[in-house]
Amino acid sequence: MASLLKTPRTQKLIQLLGIWMVVYTIALSPSARILYMHWDKLAHALAFIGVYGSLVWALRWRPLALATLTLALGATVEVHQYFLPGFSASLKDWLADAVGIALACGAHLAWRKWCSPAEAEAPGGFLPRAQFQRAVAALPLVSVDWVLTNPAGELLVGQRLNAPARGTWFTPGGRVRKGEALAVAQQRVALEELGLPLAHSAAWLARARLMGAWDHFFSDAAFSASMPTQYVNLPHWLALSEAEVAQLRLPVGEQHGHWQWMPLDQAAEAVHEYVKPYVAWLQARRS
Repeated sequence: MASLLKTPRTQKLIQLLGIWMVVYTIALSPSARILYMHWDKLAHALAFIGVYGSLVWALRWRPLALATLTLALGATVEVHQYFLPGFSASLKDWLADAVGIALACGAHLAWRKWCSPAEAEAPGGFLPRAQFQRAVAALPLVSVDWVLTNPAGELLVGQRLNAPARGTWFTPGGRVRKGEALAVAQQRVALEELGLPLAHSAAWLARARLMGAWDHFFSDAAFSASMPTQYVNLPHWLALSEAEVAQLRLPVGEQHGHWQWMPLDQAAEAVHEYVKPYVAWLQARRS
């Protein structure tokens, strides 16, 4: 439980909870209610646009999941007000919340359609989807993977939520961005995929061993079921200590639905076909 409370996502949620409680308390005060009493429904819509946006920042879930959670929060507010003296639960207020959530979710979906969040082209910005599609159609991509084993010799794999290789067990990794040095990409992937702070990933990278260059040919892409994708993957292997395993803060919901430390004998059968050569490489080294 203590390690869970230290994860970046949990810390963000704790911060949000504190902010929401302060804002909600102020909104319920008589002086604040006078200010918005004539445009109460608009205030509800705007407030829940803000709630949705803050959850995007904290959770990085998919839009419909965020919208469902935000709607549930709106319903919770109305139930709470039912038990407060001088207040009452209002279906119209909740519907106003829903309008704001729908607007925020629609804007979020439009942004994801125009820019693929997983395909940021520069450290500080996004490559428009159309440009990225043309790049994928014409060129191979360069990617890096972290091939991590724990003291028991088990391999860390995540079950992918997105194409390509959706639903399969794969080692954590990501594409090298335009203008990004290989070492910087490896550290960024460690931060995004493993929740590992940069201060730790620099030391890890100094010890990691490049396993070689591997071809990955997929029949689909993150944005299209019919667009083939080619990666030249540069996996880096590192054997972790128990203390280093404890430093991992494995995020769930954006790229991976589940994580597992998998014994190599099991991994040889269960992982994606492109991860099986990594398993064989580790087994040969163990032998």
